[in-house]
Amino acid sequence: MPARPRLAVLPLLAVVGVGLVLSVIQVLSYPRLSPIDELSHLDYMLRSPTLLDPGDKVGQDAMHIQACRGVDAEGFDPNPCKRGTVYDPDVYQESGYNTAATNTPIYYAADRAVAEVIRVATPVDSLFIAGRMAGGLWLALGVVLTALAGRRMGVGMLPLAGVLGLVVASPATTYASATVTPDALGLVVGAVVLLAALRWEERPTKARAAVLVAVAAIVALIKLTNFVVVAAVALYLLLNRARAARSETDTGHAATPPVSGRSRTVVALATGAFALFAAAAWTVSSNARNHQDPDDLPDMATRFAVDAFPWRGLFDNAFSLAQPLQSPWVSVGDPTLMFFSNTLAHLVLTAGLVAAALFVTDRRRETLLARSLLVAAVVFSLGLVVLGYATSQMYFPLPNRYGVAIVAPAAVVTASMLRSRISVGVVLTLAVLAATVSVVRLAGLPWVPPT
Repeated sequence: MPARPRLAVLPLLAVVGVGLVLSVIQVLSYPRLSPIDELSHLDYMLRSPTLLDPGDKVGQDAMHIQACRGVDAEGFDPNPCKRGTVYDPDVYQESGYNTAATNTPIYYAADRAVAEVIRVATPVDSLFIAGRMAGGLWLALGVVLTALAGRRMGVGMLPLAGVLGLVVASPATTYASATVTPDALGLVVGAVVLLAALRWEERPTKARAAVLVAVAAIVALIKLTNFVVVAAVALYLLLNRARAARSETDTGHAATPPVSGRSRTVVALATGAFALFAAAAWTVSSNARNHQDPDDLPDMATRFAVDAFPWRGLFDNAFSLAQPLQSPWVSVGDPTLMFFSNTLAHLVLTAGLVAAALFVTDRRRETLLARSLLVAAVVFSLGLVVLGYATSQMYFPLPNRYGVAIVAPAAVVTASMLRSRISVGVVLTLAVLAATVSVVRLAGLPWVPPT
């Protein structure tokens, strides 16, 4: 009997191991920079903890790395490079402007700190490679936090392992965890907001409420698009006003009185409002520091400019953030294998989320959380389209990765829908299949020394 709790952790450890292996393999076999703004993110990380201002251009170290490695996009092949060369940022993409300079330094400082530890603890000497490898550790942390949140909602470890196994085997997840990007924290931020909310529900103290509000604000400050999970969790707290107390056997704590509707409303509104205020305050502060030459605009400032409001864009993008794993970021390796494993994860996660929101009535908390996630994702998608036009007269199709923060709570909801041994077994089998396909896909890439 005493061995059973330890054995129950083995599926989670297997998921963490698979995620780390896939991330490391891709780091060691994907030399080029990601076209998804990795040059800017890398430059910010290399210069961390320096606070960059809008209008800053990328530094020499980042430009040297791109010159040597190239970018995974047509027309950005590696160039002859050597130390001592002075690079001209104006000839780089976006006229050399660091497009990540509007972000807070939270992710970049954290990634730099982890990268430095990796350099000390492993043979890896390149800060660029170490910064990428830190993404695998962020993924592992996100898996653990998501599992903890799922267990607090009463979800079994095997269902969680099956769904999370599909998530980590998804090329969309692997790509984020193997490049320098704040989206590498996507699973972490979604899980930590949900976990903080669940902890407050179990024991509604002022201290736990303060933790939830602070976590929500930090998550929104890491990246504006992370606000979608804050809005979803705040909405869940508002809707779940009639929740009964959980028993000692469910939580491991003594039973507590139900959270009052007034307390739930206050905490929910404070969580959303404080996070929104923090993000808005940073945006105003960032814009005030802008020193960009108005006559020297980056390409994206004109590439996505529109003359009229993009009404079609509202329909085209309404469900983009609700399907965060629908498409991989960039094609890496065999496209057939890549889309196979990615589609498995996307279909299972989406099916579980929609089923919980629309067709399940006997699991109140999971249903309300699923509905909150879908409503927040759709409203936030529409809001981003409107905001882009209202502030900059710009429109571009929203990438599915903008919704990466809802992956963790969506995984918990999906796992809660696996109620039979057959359904759990099927999802676990699909997770093993997806992971195997992903390993085969990445193993077929040429290995590149971590220099």
